[in-house]
Amino acid sequence: MNIGSGGQGTASRSSRCGTEHIGYDPRDYLAHNLPFGQGCQGVMGRILDNSILFKIANGLIGSVERGTLTAAGCPLIIRCKHFQVINLLINRDKACQDLYETLLRCSKPVNVSELLAFENRDVAEDARGWSRLDWGIEFSRQGVNYEWVEMDINQNYKVVVTHIQIVCGCLFLPIERLLWGVVDLGLVDVYRCAQPLTGFSARCVEDEKLMELIGKANKNSETLYLVDTRPRVNAMVNKVQGKGFEDEKNYSNMRFYFFDIENIHVMRASQQKMLEVYAYITQYYFNCHFHLGISCVVHCSDGWDRTSQTVAIAQLLLDPFYRTIHGFQVLIEKDWLGFGHKFDDRCAHIGALNDEAAKEVSPIFSQFLDCVFQITRQRPRAFQFNDRYLIDIHEHAYSCQFGTFIGNCDKDRKDLNLSKRTKSLWTFLDSRQDDYLNPFYEPTTFGLLTDLDTRASSFVVWHAVYNRFDNGLLPREMLADTVMASMEHVGVLESHVAALRMRIAELKKQLGKNSVSMIDSGHSSSNGHLEEKQLPERPPSQESGVYDQSLSYSEEALTCQPLRWQSLRDASRCTLISCGAEFVSVIDRRIHCHRCGKIFCRRCVRVTADERERICEACRSV
Repeated sequence: MNIGSGGQGTASRSSRCGTEHIGYDPRDYLAHNLPFGQGCQGVMGRILDNSILFKIANGLIGSVERGTLTAAGCPLIIRCKHFQVINLLINRDKACQDLYETLLRCSKPVNVSELLAFENRDVAEDARGWSRLDWGIEFSRQGVNYEWVEMDINQNYKVVVTHIQIVCGCLFLPIERLLWGVVDLGLVDVYRCAQPLTGFSARCVEDEKLMELIGKANKNSETLYLVDTRPRVNAMVNKVQGKGFEDEKNYSNMRFYFFDIENIHVMRASQQKMLEVYAYITQYYFNCHFHLGISCVVHCSDGWDRTSQTVAIAQLLLDPFYRTIHGFQVLIEKDWLGFGHKFDDRCAHIGALNDEAAKEVSPIFSQFLDCVFQITRQRPRAFQFNDRYLIDIHEHAYSCQFGTFIGNCDKDRKDLNLSKRTKSLWTFLDSRQDDYLNPFYEPTTFGLLTDLDTRASSFVVWHAVYNRFDNGLLPREMLADTVMASMEHVGVLESHVAALRMRIAELKKQLGKNSVSMIDSGHSSSNGHLEEKQLPERPPSQESGVYDQSLSYSEEALTCQPLRWQSLRDASRCTLISCGAEFVSVIDRRIHCHRCGKIFCRRCVRVTADERERICEACRSV
C-alpha cells in the first residue's frame, strides 16, 4: 500500500497484485497520533513539501477502523499484522469513507494471485532459495539409521494432501496417521503424527504394534513417551467425536503426557489481550520437555499447529544445527511448511470478508518465534542469528512479498508453481546475512540446551516486535548492533593501519631508490651540488613519487580515514540528503560508510568490487 499526495486535489485508486496506489489532496489527510490505548501511538510516514507518504505491504494490513466524524475530522486507524498502528485524521467524511473502503478491499484479497509476491517475477537467480531443504541431506545429517526406511505411500499427495510426499513409518488404517522420525545427535528420537480415530472403545492393533516397534527401535530405552499437546478436556471432546487419544492400557511401555496448549482461538484472544496492555505480559509459556535417550511421539489433533510448535522447539534445543541461520530455515521448511501449517488461514493472507475466515486466524507461528526469542535471551551465545532475523521472518510471514509462506500446505505451493512465479524469502535473507549475525555466537560451546528457566516470571514481552514502532519503549540502539559496529570499525582501522605500514615500507623503498639515483646522476655528498649532467628520464607513473599504482588503497583513503564513527543512537535518518530515509524503529539497519564513518540506509551504500569496504555514494565519487 502506498498512500501519497501530489497536491493536485485528485484521487485515483487501482488495485493489482497486492499493490495499492492512492492519490489525494493533502488538505484532506493529516497524519496524527491519536491517543488510542496505552503505548499505541505511531505513524509511519513523513510530511515533506505538502506531501505524505506511507509504504506498507498490503498483506501487513490487519484491520481498518473508521471512527465517527467530529469537528476535528474523521479518524481512521490502520492496524498492521506486524503491530504497527497508523492513525489518520481526515478532514472530510467522504474522503475518509473512500480510503476506508479501498484499504479494506486491498487488505482482504480473495484470490491468491492478487498477493504481492506474484509481482516479483524476476526469479532467475532464486533457485537456491526454493531448494533450501534437501530431504536426503537432512536424513543423512540427522543420522537416520537402518531401522527406518523411506516410504512413498503419499506420493503425489494421494493419501494426505497437507503433508509432504516423503514419509517414514506406517499408515494407520482409519486415518492418515503418518509418522515422521527425527533423530537428533544420536540420543533422542522425536516423532510426530496426527491423533488416532479410536473414539471411546475402538482399538487398532496395528497402531499399538507400531508404537511398540518405535519404542524398541531405540537401543537406549524401550519406553516411549507420548505427548499430546492439547488440554485433556479438549482431547476428551474429540474422543466423543470419534477421534481422541491413545488408551494407555492398550499400549505397552508407554507414558502419556498432556501439555495443555490451548487451541488457535484461545491463542488469538491471548495475543489481543497482550496488545491492549503493552506494559504487562499475558499468561504466555511454552512447554518443551525431552528425556535423554528416550523416544517421544508428539501429536495434537490435526498436527499442523501445536505439534509444529512443540517439535520445532524440541529440535531447536536438541540440535545446534537448527540454531544457525541456514539451519533455522531448514527447520521452518521441514516442520512448518512441510507438515501443512496453514499459513494462508492463520496469517489471513486471503479470505472473504466473513466470520468463518476470521475464526481460522491465529498467531501460532508468531508464538513459535516468540518462544525462540525467549530461548535466545537465556542462551544468547548458542544462536548464530539475532533478534532482527526473527523479526524479519515474522514480518514476511504476513507481508506476502515472497512466495515462501504462501499456501496452506506443500501441495498448494506446488500447484501454484510458486518457485517459478515468486521469489523466495530465504534468498532475500541470504543477501543481507550480515544484518542477522550475532556477535556473541560460540558455535562449539553449546550442544544440548538444558536447564532453561520456564517459570512465567522468566519471560519478558518481546518489545522489539510488539512495540516495534513505539520508540519510547525501546532502547535507542540494539546491543548486538553496537557490538557489530564496534567490531567492524576496529576491523576497518586495523586494515587502515596495515595499509599505512605498507605505505611506509613503500616510501622507505622509494627513498632508497631515489638516494641511489641521485648518487648515480652526479650528486656530490660533499658539496651538495649536482654535476652538470642530464638526469635520465623516468617512465611515467601514477605514483608521483608518493604512491605506487600497485598499492590497493588510494591516497585519499590513506589520509581521510575517520577515527570516530557516527553513533547509532544519533541516527534517525539516512545521511544522504537526496534520500533522507527515516529509520522508523531501532530494528531498521543503520550502516556505516567505511570512508566517512557516517550512517546510511542499505540503499545508499555499496560494497566495493573487492568486497573489502562499504562506502556511500559521496565517497565513491571522490
